[in-house]
Amino acid sequence: MIQSAREADLEDLVQLMIAFRDQLGQSEPSAREFRDSIGILLKDPDTELLVARNADGAPLGYAQVRYRYSAWIPGLGAEIEDLFVLPFARRQGIGLELAQSVTERARQRSCRVIGLNTNERNEAALSLYQRLGFTAERAAWNGSRQLWLEKRMEPGRP
Repeated sequence: MIQSAREADLEDLVQLMIAFRDQLGQSEPSAREFRDSIGILLKDPDTELLVARNADGAPLGYAQVRYRYSAWIPGLGAEIEDLFVLPFARRQGIGLELAQSVTERARQRSCRVIGLNTNERNEAALSLYQRLGFTAERAAWNGSRQLWLEKRMEPGRP
């Protein structure tokens, strides 16, 4: 069962995000930082958090989606920032349900595009997203492919 997250889901989301962080081999953000951040995101109208639960209500996974207007579309777009399922619960259709829920919610908001970032070696994720119609193919510019770049920054430092 997939539900929109509420404040009552805060601790479950913290534990799910810690599990995702650990899977990525990272040690930050801390549980406290996740708790603070999720508290902010739950109040943000341009962010949606979804929680997947089993029949007993135990959390199995989550998705975090951001919505924003883009002049390049032009219109509203959605970005799946996270989509994670606990390892023991994988290959049971939970990731598919989360992705379908995200897609349907984006459609309900009249989004014109939905995107995400995943590792090119994450074959399970690539297969899931391709089944749902996601593609990495874009029009080339001057014969080159587009890349997603990012720079980590500390507040107050260039």
